[in-house]
Amino acid sequence: MSTRVLIVDDRPTNLRIYAQFVTLMGEKYSAVTFADPVEALEWLRDNKADLMVVDYRMPQMNGAEFIRQVRLMPGASEVPAIVITAHQDRECRLAALDAGATDFLQSPVSHVEFCSRALSLLTKSKKSVTLRKRASEIGRKHAAFGTASSTEGPSGKSMLEQIIDTIPIMINATDRSGKCLFTNAYQSALFDKDPDEMVGTDFANNYEPALAANTRRRDAMVLKSGLAIPHFEEKITSDGVDLIFHCNKSPLLNHKGETIGVLTTAVDITARKFAEEHRTHLALHDMLTGLPNRVLLAENVKSTIANCKTTDSQAALLLLDLDRFKIINDTRGHHSGDALLREVAQRISKVIAPEDFAARIGGDEFAVILNRFENIDSINSRCSKILKAISEPYAISGVGQVISASIGVSLIPADGDEYEEVLRMADLAMYDAKANGRNCYRFFSEDMNEIAQADAALENELRDAFKKNQFALEYQPIVDAKTLEYVGLEALIRWDHPRRGRLLPIQFIRVADESGLMDILGRWVMGEVCREIKAYADRGIDLPRVAINVSPRQFQNQNLCQELLENIAANDIDPSKITIEITEELLIDNNEQVRATLQQIRNSGVGISIDDFGTGYSSLQYLRDLPANCLKIDRAFISRIEHSPADRAIIGTIAHLAHALDMRVVAEGVENDAQLDLLRVSGCDEIQGFKIARPQRAEDLGRLFDGRKDDPASRAVEG
Repeated sequence: MSTRVLIVDDRPTNLRIYAQFVTLMGEKYSAVTFADPVEALEWLRDNKADLMVVDYRMPQMNGAEFIRQVRLMPGASEVPAIVITAHQDRECRLAALDAGATDFLQSPVSHVEFCSRALSLLTKSKKSVTLRKRASEIGRKHAAFGTASSTEGPSGKSMLEQIIDTIPIMINATDRSGKCLFTNAYQSALFDKDPDEMVGTDFANNYEPALAANTRRRDAMVLKSGLAIPHFEEKITSDGVDLIFHCNKSPLLNHKGETIGVLTTAVDITARKFAEEHRTHLALHDMLTGLPNRVLLAENVKSTIANCKTTDSQAALLLLDLDRFKIINDTRGHHSGDALLREVAQRISKVIAPEDFAARIGGDEFAVILNRFENIDSINSRCSKILKAISEPYAISGVGQVISASIGVSLIPADGDEYEEVLRMADLAMYDAKANGRNCYRFFSEDMNEIAQADAALENELRDAFKKNQFALEYQPIVDAKTLEYVGLEALIRWDHPRRGRLLPIQFIRVADESGLMDILGRWVMGEVCREIKAYADRGIDLPRVAINVSPRQFQNQNLCQELLENIAANDIDPSKITIEITEELLIDNNEQVRATLQQIRNSGVGISIDDFGTGYSSLQYLRDLPANCLKIDRAFISRIEHSPADRAIIGTIAHLAHALDMRVVAEGVENDAQLDLLRVSGCDEIQGFKIARPQRAEDLGRLFDGRKDDPASRAVEG
């Protein structure tokens, strides 16, 4: 009779694939398939399966509920069950374990893994069944023999002995020299012997040498102390199959209470042990990559610190973050992102030494403990090796993909002797690597710690500044390149610090962005600009359009467009009075949400300007696809225009391209007449910079725009 594998999956394609896998296992294996778990349960009431392969997510009932109902059927409690889950279904696996699942496979399943797991479970299951069957046969034979002969004969078995023979627990008794006094049928069946054969022999000789030595050692302890050794586990290999037993040893006493030997009992807990180990694995490992998780990393870092102190050695903690991974998730989908993370995990595991430790601690962040190195150069070499491995091209779903990583390094125990401290230092170093161009590594230094402490203090002051209304806006005028008439303003945030005076954005914007305060700050700027336009309009002064800088982080707020339009409506101003300035960093992180938000903003009448163009990640595709109507050339080109023909050519080309796409061109950072003249010739439409005017306080705008009849050229020179 063939070995039957029951397959339950609501998807016909999977049923065909898994059935083909069963065929590959050999001629003696056959598959019975059901798309409906209810029908499969009906079949099981009249038929027997040797192995079940069940998908977890099915519309009629999930895999855990299916297995739970199977376990209630007579004779089905021991049938091994493999549950197929998605990569990160941690809760599903726990539910399946509670229901009685034996093993798991992750979808998509390869035929090699399917066949290997299935054959392994069938072998173990067959061994357990054979063991019980053999024990039952031995028990029946001796019971029958005892009934046919005198109950006082040497082979006759009492009712108690017959009961002991039938229970699925291994029981044996040995004398003080280790000779077998008694063994039940289940114990002798493990060694494929009759109980009578084993009586009088050295019982430990039935085990392999290491286990035999452990058995003799424990027996000696019981005989010497007269005390039991409860609750220990032992692995016994029988016919190539590893079985786990929960064991107890206790003194065997005579009628006088003297210890004459050792009584040993053992219960087969192989299935339960697997479930426990799988639970532990789930708790300590990342479901997607199979690497250890943050919990296990903490344990290993702590043990590494303790070992370094004990042995006066050094180790290193590497914190690794993939560069611009979010773009891949946004543009190619989470499935491709997950596939890339798994491949990165495999490459890290392959490139580190056997004694090293790798973990995924969340998102696109990994950690590595380097346990042995000769010197700093050795760490340099190994960091470079990891970066090189990660930066090699990937083929994700048949499409090429390239990614890089940034690594922060902290030394153990030189940089800290507490887990949280060492992790924080590596994190600071990693962010320093990000700030220094990415795709590199940086060692922690005390300077980083000082910067971090200063940033933390600045963040607290920023939060306090919001409560105390310490922020203000200044406005830098923008003029028409030909007429020098005022055509716009750029709103610039200032912080009136109680001790340090008026601070420019360069002194606090980075901390605001990294601490998540940029949303609050940006919201305030939008509201304040709209309020001031309205206030001047109420005084009869019509301000030109005002440009507001919007950071990439603000675009993570899905309510950005709504908040902007609500501010415009609340102050009853024309949407064309507002332009938002976005940076090229936002363009490289371009996704559908950002594009939709920009299109919605543009459709409302608000202008969109690309700031600092030419220094970041410029793409003609972005210029074509995004609804921008203005392009701002970075001051780096402007500062060199007088002496660099190449920069003049670049500016002219950018202007020509922008005009072809129906965009205005603004040159910022203009400081003298020579630059102004060259920018006019190059085709720039508007000019901004100290040559025109310095940023003006909000209260001074009235004076600036009240005198519209004055000659704008002379005003520009005065500025």
